[in-house]
This record gives sequence, structure tokens and C-alpha cells, in this order.
Amino acid sequence: MSNKAVKYLSSLRFTIVLIGLLGVIFALGLCVPQKRLLKEIYFAWQKNSPSLVAFLDALGLTTIYTSPITITLWLLFFLNLSLVLWQRWPVIKGRITLSSKRIADPATAGGYPFRRSYPMPADLDGKAVVANIQKRGFAVLGDAGGFYAVKNRLSPIAFMLFHVSFFLILLGGLISVYTEFIGYLDLTQGESFQGELSRYNASPRPKMPEFGSPPSASFSVQSIVPHVKHNTPTGIDVTLVDSLGKTHLVDINRPYSTASTSFVFKHLGVSPLFVLKDAAGKDLVGAYVKLDVLQMMPDHFALGGFSFTATFYPDYVSEQGKRATRDMEFNNPVFFIVAERDGKKVAEGLVPKGGALELPGCRLEMREMPFWVRFYVVKQRGLAILYSGFALATFGVIWRLLFFRRELIGAVREEEGVRCLVVAGRSEYYKSLAEDEFAKLFGAVLGMPEER
Repeated sequence: MSNKAVKYLSSLRFTIVLIGLLGVIFALGLCVPQKRLLKEIYFAWQKNSPSLVAFLDALGLTTIYTSPITITLWLLFFLNLSLVLWQRWPVIKGRITLSSKRIADPATAGGYPFRRSYPMPADLDGKAVVANIQKRGFAVLGDAGGFYAVKNRLSPIAFMLFHVSFFLILLGGLISVYTEFIGYLDLTQGESFQGELSRYNASPRPKMPEFGSPPSASFSVQSIVPHVKHNTPTGIDVTLVDSLGKTHLVDINRPYSTASTSFVFKHLGVSPLFVLKDAAGKDLVGAYVKLDVLQMMPDHFALGGFSFTATFYPDYVSEQGKRATRDMEFNNPVFFIVAERDGKKVAEGLVPKGGALELPGCRLEMREMPFWVRFYVVKQRGLAILYSGFALATFGVIWRLLFFRRELIGAVREEEGVRCLVVAGRSEYYKSLAEDEFAKLFGAVLGMPEER
């Protein structure tokens, strides 16, 4: 690679171009439905506009975050970052190295905007001045005849840490993407889960990791308690017991986390135990049926050759002959069930907990009415590295901006027969504030009253 190419690839201009192009990519990702993130919207859009979607697919705009152009831009960004670090390290190493070559005449040295000459008290010698500067956090080279002092000498390392953090974020992101498992799991109160892949919902189909295995968690659902106040759902308490017998509480903002896997509460439904009995009262078949009916929309299930449509009323009331619910609190939970066989309605009626619906030659009983919950299950192994990268970037920024570098050169000399401390100073940031800081510093060093 030629020096000219290296110079351009490591330039600030190239960095700005790359950041701008990546910004355009992210903006397009927000505008164009992505296959992986918005599957339902994408497939509906594909059905309505097949030619447009086919064209965008060919350009990679519907998988824009993993398209060749995006990957190329990211590779160029990290190449730019690597070259910047490689070029800057010798400069940073030179800046943090204390060298007597930095000692210069404070009256003539360039690059030091703060210059002052302070008359020294008769009882204060040059050695004490240097010692007082050291006490205030400066590393000092030289003596009263000429010295160099620096505070926060290692602060340029923060530049390196901030840029290295991007590599940690990249590594963590890659590990997270390629070890990511996403699935949905429906469990009823009292039901156990041993990590079986077949137990996850078929729609949407679980996203399997490129490397690694699905979650291996094992637990049972001990209880599910929804909370509703003033006709508004306010929360839910889901109690889980893991394979070691330890209890875990899951609510809307608190997932169950184990072995790099999070089980996040996503949805609530009811799971009544329906039992079909013959005319003699003998149990024919029974099952806990997971019904998604809490939004006042009917759901369907099949049992013993019958097809059933169930509508749920949390607090049932009949108003002017119409079925309704007073509110969403579970004060009088009742199902309205319509039974069909061979496409023909054979029965319908209200079924409370412990109630029954009479069918031709048999009856349907509801013995229990526990709840079921849907968990959004995510497994990722690179999150610790990813968070470490963000933490390192934050640490680097704070270090660089708050503990910034200050430099001084000075000497004790005679000026017009008066022994004076002649100094020059500079600061990386906040130059106006630095002048006040240096004035207070030397006032304190020389024991002078504070300037106002």
C-alpha cells in the first residue's frame, strides 16, 4: 500500500465520509422494511408490491445491515481506525514520556499562551517552589534554574482507549449476532420447561445461532398473577423455580436471566382445563388449552372431534341481553363457547369456572382456569464484551475531557534586581479557564493572596 493511499485512508476526511455513508445506510434501514427485523410488514409489502420488493432485494436494501456494501463500509471504517491508532501511537508515546528536552526558556518558548512573572517572597527558595508544584499533582523535571511540569501526563492514552473500544464493540457485536438465538415460548402455570427446542412456537420460527446451541435453561412456572386496577392492567408476577429449586420473579421490566439467556415476559393469556365427558360421566379426553382471548377477541381450539370458538369475559355481565364485561379485573370470569362438528353449530353457551356446556351425547366441563405467559427468549454470548466496549469508550471520553493535560515551563531568575518566578503554561482544553487555574496555582505556590 503506497504512502499516499495510507495517508488518505487514515485521514479525518475519509473518516467523515465513512461515517456519513454509514449514516445513510442506517437511515435507509429505517425507511425500508428489513426481512429480519420486520418480517410481517416485509411479507405484506412483498405481496402488495412484488416488483419493487424484488428490485430492492436485488440491491440488498431489504437486508441492508448485512449487505456487501454495508460490510465493506464497516471494513473500511475499522481499517481507517487501525491506521489512525498505528500512526498516533508514536505521537502519544512521545507525549507521555518525560524528557529534559521539554525544559525551555519560559519567556521565549512557543506554544504557551499563558506567561507571567511573579515576584518571589524573600523566605521562599526555588527548591520549595518546585516542591509546591509537585504537591499540586504535577510531575516535574528540572530544578529552580529551569523546569518542566505536566499534570495528567497519561491523558493522551484516553485517545487510544476510546478508539480501541470500537474494536471491543465490534467483537461483542459479532459474537452476539452469530450466537444469537431468538424464539417465543408459551408456558402455563404448573408447566415445566427443560430446554426442548420443539416447545418453542413454530410461528414465528425460532432463529437459530450460527455458532453454539439453543438455550439449555430448565425451570417450571409456579404461579402467574396478573394485576389490574381501575380497568387498566398494571403488572404481572410470574414465579419460576429453576432446576436447583431457586425461585425467580419475572415481571414486565424484569426478565429471568440464566446462562446468557433472557426470558422476557411478552404476553398473557388464559389456559383453562377443558374435559370432555360422555353421557355416563366418564372422562373421554381433557387438555389445558392456551387461549389468546384477553383482548376480547375469540380464539379457537379442538377437542374430541369438536371445534370450539371461545370468547372470554373477565368480569361477565349481561346488559340488555348482550354479553359484556364490567372491566378487565377477573372478578367473574366466564367463557362464551360455540361448539361445531363437521362445520355445523351443535351448541353454544356460557361456561364459568366449574361450569359445563351440554353437547350431543356428551358435555364439556371447565375444571380450572390458570393463566399462560409467552416469553420472548434471547440468547447472546457477546453482550459482556459489547458492554465493556461502551464502558471503555465512556471512560476514555471522561478521562480525556475532565482529566486533561496541563503543561508548565518555568525558572527562578533575577529581573531588574528582583528574584522572580517566570512561568509559561498551556492547556489542551478550556484555555480561558486554564488562565484562571494557572493564576490560582501560582498564587498558592508562592503564598500570595488570591487574585480577584
